Amino acid sequence: MGNVGTKGKDFRDRAQGFAVCFVAILIMYILTGMNVAYMEEIHFAALMAIFTTGCAYYVTSAFIDKPKKYFSLLSVIPAFVIYLLIFKAAFEQAGRDFVKQLPATEGIVMWAGLGTIAVSVLALVIGHRFTSKDLLTVAIWLGFHMRTVLVLFTPVIYYQHDVSLFTVFEGEYHDDYIMYIYENLALPNFDIRNYGQFYHPPLHYLVSAIFLKIHNALPFRFAEDFNGLKFLPMLSTSFIVLFIKKILEYFKINGKAIAVSMLMVVFCPQMIFLSSQVNNDALALMLFVASFYLALQWYSDPDITKILLIALSIGCAMMTKLSMGFVALPVAWLFAVRLVRAVKDARAKKDRRAGNRLKGLIKQFAAFAAIVFPLGLWFPIRNNILFGTPLTYVTEIDSSSHQDVWMYSVWQRLFFPSKELILEPFISEGDYNIFLNLIKTGLFDERRYWNIYLTNVGRIMMLFAFILIISVIACAFISSRGHMAISGKNKYRPEYVALWILALTLVGMEYIFCFRYPVVCSQAFRYIAPVLIPAAVWIGSLIKASDEKKDNKPLRIFSVTIISAVCLFAVSVIMFYGPSIQYYYIWDLIVAAFETSKVII
Repeated sequence: MGNVGTKGKDFRDRAQGFAVCFVAILIMYILTGMNVAYMEEIHFAALMAIFTTGCAYYVTSAFIDKPKKYFSLLSVIPAFVIYLLIFKAAFEQAGRDFVKQLPATEGIVMWAGLGTIAVSVLALVIGHRFTSKDLLTVAIWLGFHMRTVLVLFTPVIYYQHDVSLFTVFEGEYHDDYIMYIYENLALPNFDIRNYGQFYHPPLHYLVSAIFLKIHNALPFRFAEDFNGLKFLPMLSTSFIVLFIKKILEYFKINGKAIAVSMLMVVFCPQMIFLSSQVNNDALALMLFVASFYLALQWYSDPDITKILLIALSIGCAMMTKLSMGFVALPVAWLFAVRLVRAVKDARAKKDRRAGNRLKGLIKQFAAFAAIVFPLGLWFPIRNNILFGTPLTYVTEIDSSSHQDVWMYSVWQRLFFPSKELILEPFISEGDYNIFLNLIKTGLFDERRYWNIYLTNVGRIMMLFAFILIISVIACAFISSRGHMAISGKNKYRPEYVALWILALTLVGMEYIFCFRYPVVCSQAFRYIAPVLIPAAVWIGSLIKASDEKKDNKPLRIFSVTIISAVCLFAVSVIMFYGPSIQYYYIWDLIVAAFETSKVII
């Protein structure tokens, strides 16, 4: 029997696709309503049985060709029975008290899911069917599983920014915006400067209101529960991951290199808790990443369909969050390169085909502008005309919120955080150093934890984050030096230049924003989250180069160091965001013993 995985596309390929991802999230939504409060043993058992069967079908696809591999789907029956017994026992042990059974069920879902993935890998390895393609699938679905656990086991108000309780209209929060459109079937018809988060463009809130209408109309047991809105960010973050995978494939990063790059992306905590946030960040980031990917596709083969998709994607990104328009800078660079080349060809060749190509590009750019500007800017222009609102208006932070950091010097905010800020992994009032806060918010959002276990694991995560950031910067220069040059000393691959433009634009504009609005909450990684794109490409490029240049020992050592740091970082994220309550007591004992030994000494 040959390697089934080499016979063209099968489920092992489709498992990394948008359709399978959408179906998986839809099944999760139908079974759970994105809220464990509505789940009984049967729902938990069905969810885990479907996941187990999917893994069984994936493994079977590596060994058996059609149609016999479909018999593996029958594994859903024994899996369902086994999980039903497990969850019944857990529920009974907790006396069917929701608060008591929550840690147990979370632990079962978390570790059973990770264990099922591990067993699947073991089966493929033993059967000599494990390939780099499977390594990539494992990375993607490990991240998917982490996001699933967080979405199901945290209430809708937990990991939010400027979100209230979806009850009383306060005219200030993201949920107020959603509910205003939901109830009035209309856009805000007032001066947004008086209504907090209403200054944002309306696409996310329109989509959320429409989804909520459908959600509440369905005959589900969880209708009227706002936790269902988590379906949208879960879908958006999963699509972000898949778009970044496609960007890596565009840069011909494959094998072990793409798996390690994707592991870094999916275990970036920002991607995990973003999947539960019902504000506009997830959709905006998804459209941003999609826009950059579409621009790369257009650059490789310019045509009118692709440029129209780019225009729609950027326009919708700006209609979700105006700052997402920054993606236009690297996209404009790719457009400019193609235009300059077309002009040179038309002048040099002086033939009709070269002239037609130039005219075709100009028509494409005109069509792009005709879509992207009206789509992206109509809302701020409308507010400016009707209410005199500045086009780039951002709501002011109340000074009574204790977030002001204007009193700290430029040097403190840029370079010199105190020792206390470095040792404290979580953000707090008065955190003034921009770089440090970007790391903290990327790892822990804007939350603060007091448990000693989480504090110490958080410090470990901070350490690995520093190592990875330094590695990414080093990879940026090393991989760019080796891959950007085409010929001669001053010629570069425009796509790699676009990565630099993307990274420098996001970081530069974030620092400008932080000084323009000197408050703690402006120093947030979510505003520059698309830097994961160039970071993943740079790390992947270096690992790929080290595999190709096996005689370069320093490069190999650096590559192994990066791979180790990414894997250890992923483990630390699992230990922090997994059901960690079972470790609290053990960690407290260790620390208490250490403190006692110091006293004795």
